[in-house]
Amino acid sequence: MKSQPAQQSVPLDEDVDLLRLRIADLEKQVEVQAQEIKSARADALRYRRYFDFAQIGMTVTSLETGWVEFNQRLCEQLGYSPEEITATNWVALTHPEDVSLDMDLFNKLVRGEIQRYSLDKRFVRKDGSTMYGNILIQGVYRPDGSFDHLFGFLHDITERWESERERLALKQEIIDAQKRALRELSTPLIPVAKHVLVMPLVGTIDNVRAQAVLEALLDGVTKYQARMTILDITGVQVMDNEVTNAIIQAARAVSLLGAQAILTGIQPGIAKTLVDLQADLSTVMTLSTVREGISYALGRLKR
Repeated sequence: MKSQPAQQSVPLDEDVDLLRLRIADLEKQVEVQAQEIKSARADALRYRRYFDFAQIGMTVTSLETGWVEFNQRLCEQLGYSPEEITATNWVALTHPEDVSLDMDLFNKLVRGEIQRYSLDKRFVRKDGSTMYGNILIQGVYRPDGSFDHLFGFLHDITERWESERERLALKQEIIDAQKRALRELSTPLIPVAKHVLVMPLVGTIDNVRAQAVLEALLDGVTKYQARMTILDITGVQVMDNEVTNAIIQAARAVSLLGAQAILTGIQPGIAKTLVDLQADLSTVMTLSTVREGISYALGRLKR
């Protein structure tokens, strides 16, 4: 008995249409994927160009603070070759005094307490010089929220920082000069004759000004080799016990340098304070007016 030939199933038109649709769908998926790959390559190329030719230092850093990637600009900023940079990490290149603050922020970023931070800090270049930089750090995290790596951006602000430091130094010089000028105005020292000094005081005297009076008197006696110093307090209406005692001490200190202290212009209220303090004025000459003080001083010098 002869076997019957196998019958081949002929695809129905419906099956052919479905197959064609499936093929068309796959072709579209392939086209979309090809476009996505092309776009991803373009993005990667743009990123690489931006990374390589950026005018700021750029890095990708690991949890261990080592370099995963860095650009040429970073090497130029710090003065190292790419090979030398690879053998170190950002902690080693940070100024020792600035490591702790940066590390504290880095640890917070790793723990997810912050996602980014910006900080001005110092770096040590290969030649030992200091570079002042502003860093911007952005954390990158895995889907489970754990830390993966970070992006770092470094701006060299050395020139700006140096200019600011010079500005602040100049400002401080001006402030110091103003303080000296105010001090000289508040404690004027006038050489009215050879070996004779007069310091006329006006206004309120506090502890700070009383100390300035003492320093100015002693410096003046030494500078001018004074033998007679007149401390005129005609323009001072009120002084508390502590300040009055300080003025008396200043007058006494003058005598330790070999000069005669003369106190003029004592007002009634200050005289009462002196009495209440039982101040010892045995080494201090007291006279009514500064004119009398000058006359007395000149007379003593002629002897």
